[in-house]
Amino acid sequence: MNSFANLVPPSGSFASFLNGWFFSLGGAFWILALVMVCIALVSYLTKQLTIGGALSSLLVGFGTTWVLGFGALFSLMLFFIAAGVLGVIGRGRKAKETSKIQKKGGCRDSMQVFANGGMALLCALLYALSPSMITLVMFGTAIAEAASDTFAGEVGILSKSKPVSIITGKPMAPGLSGAVSTLGSVAGLLGSFLVALCWLGNFLPLSGKNIAYASVITLGGFAGCLFDSILGATVQAHYFDEKSDLLTEHRYLHGKQLPLARGIHWVDNDMVNLISNIFGAILSGALALVIG
Repeated sequence: MNSFANLVPPSGSFASFLNGWFFSLGGAFWILALVMVCIALVSYLTKQLTIGGALSSLLVGFGTTWVLGFGALFSLMLFFIAAGVLGVIGRGRKAKETSKIQKKGGCRDSMQVFANGGMALLCALLYALSPSMITLVMFGTAIAEAASDTFAGEVGILSKSKPVSIITGKPMAPGLSGAVSTLGSVAGLLGSFLVALCWLGNFLPLSGKNIAYASVITLGGFAGCLFDSILGATVQAHYFDEKSDLLTEHRYLHGKQLPLARGIHWVDNDMVNLISNIFGAILSGALALVIG
């Protein structure tokens, strides 16, 4: 029997019921591993993930689910499925608008998976070492921030109005880090809220205090998304491509190295995502500590 998943107090949810049943099975470890391998394989075959991304998602998915149970799996799946659907919807326009600006496309690699899921895995492991509401809230926020950033980016690119810099308010090219739009911001808030709602429904019984924890996750996830934009507009590396007269995340284009236009060389989009994810989780952890 897996004692880790049962560290999460029963909440009466479907996920809680599955935890009590599934993790009492003798072969639970191998069954879960097989399910995760199948999910990773399908993600790779449908070009949602590279081979490295699939292996990384296998580690994140299995690790968090084995420790926190099906509530963790359902929260991660909500993010992953929604991100995939939004990516397909906006793929045509996004490819046209951002191919010369953004370094990576829709097929996520291992660095992208760890930038968005590494903090969630760490929080799950911290919960296993010392179960507390703070680390459970931080876990939910790590996923909420990743969802918020993904929703904002995938939906924001569809905005008919030109995005503006989160720092200066001046118009920017769609897809450029640090650019925000009303549509993207609303989508980002919605993404964070949906994950928080899923987290609440799977991990905790409904009560005023638990709703407050879910609100903290929504706030922390969206705050992390905004912090991502701030970092993108300030310290993230952008290079100037004279041929297209554009700022780009690509360090190399047209067979040559481009000059750094702003930011720090080693701070790429994956680093910004990771820092923002950690920021959102820590912020929510601090607020959860205040709630008690």
